[in-house]
Amino acid sequence: MPKGNKKTNEKKEDLEKFAKELQGSDSDEDAVVIEQPTVVEPNPPRSENSNKKVELTQAEKDLLRTELEKTEEEIGTLKQVLSARQKHAADLKRKLGLTPLTELSQDLNRSLKTVTETEAFQKTAEVAAATSDTVKEKWNDMRNSSLFKSFESKLGTAYNSAKMAASTSIDHLAGAARAPSQSGTPVAEEAKPIS
Repeated sequence: MPKGNKKTNEKKEDLEKFAKELQGSDSDEDAVVIEQPTVVEPNPPRSENSNKKVELTQAEKDLLRTELEKTEEEIGTLKQVLSARQKHAADLKRKLGLTPLTELSQDLNRSLKTVTETEAFQKTAEVAAATSDTVKEKWNDMRNSSLFKSFESKLGTAYNSAKMAASTSIDHLAGAARAPSQSGTPVAEEAKPIS
């Protein structure tokens, strides 16, 4: 028997054994750890023109098709196993009272804790605190300066003047709006012919 067929038969037997194990177990206690089989393909002989498509014999094509079918079956089996495990995990989370929102909250808290514990964050926090203190000191110094007090006084005076002017204008407009209604409606003058 050729060496390649022996390996293929061994892989087939391993796959069948794995499938039987999966059919017999649905609990976590019987969980199977799947290792990816390593397949070493021999390098195809290189010709002078590597752009040419390598012609395969019918036997090689059949072998490749068989290998492809097996691989697709393995993929299907693994998808089924993954789906079953995901459902089982969802059931366990539901029983524990873990909702997607609580999971998200826990993940965010863990991430935030990880970030705040980094040396870079600590240094940035120290620099930000020092900068904040410096800005507060400079702001207080500026507010206590005579130039700022003078500016603040003039700004306050300008604000009060504008407020008074607006109030007076509104009072005049309100008075003008009330005047025609208090005197009654005006009587239209009769038109006199021009002589």
